[in-house]
Amino acid sequence: MCIHGYSNYTYKRQVRYSPFLPECALSPCSCYSGNMTIAVKLSEQHYRQFLIFNILKRLKLYRSPVIFASILTFSAIICFVMYQVEGAVLLGTVLLVVGLGVPVVYFASFFATVKKQVKLQKLNPPRLVYTLQFSEDSDAVAISNEKEQASYRWQDVYHAYFEKECIYLFITRDRAFLIPYEVVEDKDAVCNLITSKLGRNRCTQSR
Repeated sequence: MCIHGYSNYTYKRQVRYSPFLPECALSPCSCYSGNMTIAVKLSEQHYRQFLIFNILKRLKLYRSPVIFASILTFSAIICFVMYQVEGAVLLGTVLLVVGLGVPVVYFASFFATVKKQVKLQKLNPPRLVYTLQFSEDSDAVAISNEKEQASYRWQDVYHAYFEKECIYLFITRDRAFLIPYEVVEDKDAVCNLITSKLGRNRCTQSR
């Protein structure tokens, strides 16, 4: 059985999460002889930021409703320009209301569902979720919790995103492990090691 990281957010599928580790004596991040052990404690804020990043920034799923709204708004403008034609203004008004309403409904629904998904993770108060171990000499990253452990080869890791407050290590295109910088003693050392293992083509720095 392998450990599950956080999967892509969708409206139809509940996000699965890793079983929590109990509180223990591990320090947030221990580094020795090129080895790193990171005990990852996550909060609701961490998971909320991940969902927003994954859907709006990485997958850009907002594009479809925004494009649809733009088309309707443009059509409404054409109707208003043709105001002398009977029914043009009424049609333009309907198109404009629908066009502006689509993104409003989409984002309202999105953030409401994000709030629900965050609560399902039971991260309040913050909990120790999993522990990562890797080193300069190892060809894999080991991830463990109270019930199970797994190892993923660096060559099979999909991508790493270095955001302002967290690293999102995507083991596959759909599943990621979160590494908040606040649980890491040496941010640069961790980022450099991950970058050296994945190569720059599989690493993305926040802009």
